Amino acid sequence: MTAPLTAQQSQRVFRAVLDVLSRPGTVSRLPESTAPSALLPVLALADLETPVCVEGGEWADVVRTVTSAPSAGRGQARLAVVLEPLDELSGFRTGSSAAPEDGALVCLSVSELGEGAEYRLSGPGVPGERTLRITGLPPDFAAQRERLAGEFPAGIDLVLATKDGRITGLPRSTRVEGGV
Repeated sequence: MTAPLTAQQSQRVFRAVLDVLSRPGTVSRLPESTAPSALLPVLALADLETPVCVEGGEWADVVRTVTSAPSAGRGQARLAVVLEPLDELSGFRTGSSAAPEDGALVCLSVSELGEGAEYRLSGPGVPGERTLRITGLPPDFAAQRERLAGEFPAGIDLVLATKDGRITGLPRSTRVEGGV
């Protein structure tokens, strides 16, 4: 099996993820790959000690083969990817106030960035307020995310990816409102 990412591509994915998580709501581009864009951060970040949850499609075996990462359910995974439309954001590992680093990084496949429901972002890394339009999230996404990020510093960090390789980040420290 040919790895979906070269070492250089993996470094570019890592850098893009850091960029979008440090500047919430900005959009970056991932390198082209044979794997779905939402899967690339997991492929670049997973290792043999990082439990991974892959939902949707038949990519779990590829992740396990390429990264040697153990498979896990939502509640145990440190890295997770949801490749199909998401109805419910619950169940992911959120860590705690004493161990916020135990919260998951969740990569979601979305239909579009720049069109769709409008979200207002504020918080660290956002100068004032930033508006982001997203297609492909549940109508109550902001409320679902608030339930998971409401106990800051516990929560989940999100990377949203389109099929054409554009990504944006919503770290747990970002306040997300709107979506209607």
